[in-house]
Amino acid sequence: MAKLRPVTFWPAFVCLVLTVAYTLIDKQNFITGTSSLNTIIMTNLSWLFNLSALFMVFIAAYAFFAPIGRVRIGGENASQMLTPFRWFAVSLTTVIAMGILFWSVAEPVLHYHEPPAYLGIIPESPEAMRFSMSTIFVHWTITPYSIYTVAGLAFALAFHNLKLPFSIGSMLRPILGRWVDGVGGQIVDGLALFAVVLGMSATLTSGLLVISDGMESVLGIQKSTTGYAIIAIVIIGAALISAASGLHRGIQNLARINTWLYFVGAIFIFIVGPTTFILSLGVESLGVYLSDFFARNLVTGASGNDPWPGWWTVAFFASWFAWAPLSCLFLGKIARGYTVRQFIMVNLLLPSAFGFVWFSIFSGFSLFFDTTMGGIMYQAYQDNGFASVIYVLFDQLPGSTILSALFIFACFITFVTAADSTTDAIGGLCIQGVDAENLTSPIWVKTIWGCAVAFVAWISASFIGTDAIKMLFNLSGVPGMLIVLGAGLSFLKLARRVEINGDIVELKPTLSTDVRKTSEPSRSIT
Repeated sequence: MAKLRPVTFWPAFVCLVLTVAYTLIDKQNFITGTSSLNTIIMTNLSWLFNLSALFMVFIAAYAFFAPIGRVRIGGENASQMLTPFRWFAVSLTTVIAMGILFWSVAEPVLHYHEPPAYLGIIPESPEAMRFSMSTIFVHWTITPYSIYTVAGLAFALAFHNLKLPFSIGSMLRPILGRWVDGVGGQIVDGLALFAVVLGMSATLTSGLLVISDGMESVLGIQKSTTGYAIIAIVIIGAALISAASGLHRGIQNLARINTWLYFVGAIFIFIVGPTTFILSLGVESLGVYLSDFFARNLVTGASGNDPWPGWWTVAFFASWFAWAPLSCLFLGKIARGYTVRQFIMVNLLLPSAFGFVWFSIFSGFSLFFDTTMGGIMYQAYQDNGFASVIYVLFDQLPGSTILSALFIFACFITFVTAADSTTDAIGGLCIQGVDAENLTSPIWVKTIWGCAVAFVAWISASFIGTDAIKMLFNLSGVPGMLIVLGAGLSFLKLARRVEINGDIVELKPTLSTDVRKTSEPSRSIT
């Protein structure tokens, strides 16, 4: 307990306990209150979420081509922690992987049948189909990965190059100075901790719903609060076991299994499904996405007084911002030895390319079956909710039972991997003394927060429902957005301090007011 960072740990933990208690004591007022607050946020801050997300895309593009793109994380002679494929596998499966499983089949069908009214798109029309596919690209490719990438780069350079502590405050050091060294830094960390625990709980809620629907479909086990509790306990327990085994065993093995499951699943669906339709619709939708890139990323619905963006595009942006502050700690931590440009390739370009392929296959396949079988996918959503739709899709394929079982396993592994990385970051955030030379944190801290996440997710799945996912994301997205904006500005400030000496690109020597004092003499940051 002596190493605990109290201002980070206790306020976030107490706020979480109060939130849970309020939910249990008066569920209806909790839902009403959070819904009202959610409406206020979406009404007044949609424009800021959109502009902030697009700002991250510009920063990532600038970083790739600017001289800072050649700077090596950790210094010119830094050794790599992971091989390129393992690095890609871990990054791919720890960021938004549960999202692509949960939303890839149901979301495009809903957009096809229920496009936003203010755009005047006729439901179930060719225009609605193009809108559906291009919109899902907005939600799951370049923009969200840019948010994680910029925040991750800001932390990676602060942690490995500037030798600052394992803290969200460290990546804000270039713009906030010494204020983040003391209580101020712990306050920022505590704010981000509370936000990401809500966001992580919302994601686990979706996992519980998907796995429960799958178990009902495959095994005939009815959904129940007890079932949700058992699934949550098993997922978090497996994540903690993985976290205890260390980075080089647990999460790497899970990430590799996860990645190969994704590849094999996508290839199988592509081959047995309507291949020509998938390719044609995917290419056509990519063209719409690229041509309408700015309009789709900046949609607020204000012109038609339509709440659609607040429930979809803006809500998803809020979820990325909610996750980013803590996720960037893990992404930056494992990036040592690679350049900034390589970081962008592995955390933005390659995952986005994978996203285009994945959603073209699964979303295109879902729309094909819906349109050729009288709206069967949309009917499944109306009857049983989002989580059930993908199992209806599998029922149209040979070996549907095996496919459903493998999908349940993939969902389980996916969230275990994400929970492992997140609890690892949480552990480092709550404990003093974690730095680039000492990357470990005690398992008891990870256990406390892992159990808290599982409990909140169980409440959401059992008593609040699917809408809780989006409300939790939106509420936790505001502090996350402010932190990521600060990280983006910090990164731009660091980018101005690049020196090129022949083949070596390095940052200028840090100012004495910017760097944590150490026993070593001051030297250039490489």
